[in-house]
Amino acid sequence: VPDVARPVLEGEAEFTVGSRHVAGGGLGFDWALSRQITSKGATMLAWPLAKSTDPMSGFFCTKREVLARGRGRVNPIGFKIGLEIMVRCRCSPVRDVPITFQERAAGESKLSAKLYKLYVLQLINLYWDKYWELVCLIGLLLLGLMTLAVTW
Repeated sequence: VPDVARPVLEGEAEFTVGSRHVAGGGLGFDWALSRQITSKGATMLAWPLAKSTDPMSGFFCTKREVLARGRGRVNPIGFKIGLEIMVRCRCSPVRDVPITFQERAAGESKLSAKLYKLYVLQLINLYWDKYWELVCLIGLLLLGLMTLAVTW
């Protein structure tokens, strides 16, 4: 915990993520190939939103002031709350800190087809939140180009 909190507490980052995918991080057990593929796919889909090597991680740290920037926009019931905070609170810089994930000592994975669907819906909302101005600008430019093409 201290290693994940240190960059935030020392003012080096607004948000830190405990990551399996940086030097010194990893898994303390063998993960099924299907789970590895699912994790990599989910990470790739989120990469344009948050420049973290492990945005799926639920092990993160930030400050109250950063959370306040997302007040009214952050969905606290979101599937991936760390990703939700990184995007909606406009966290920058984000720093990945190595951690080693261990096998679950109790309980079981929550992964299901329903959660995949919820994750994709969350991503759509996060993409819109982060890039809506760009989408609107491109739409207006296309409308302008079509107007020019029709009038010429």
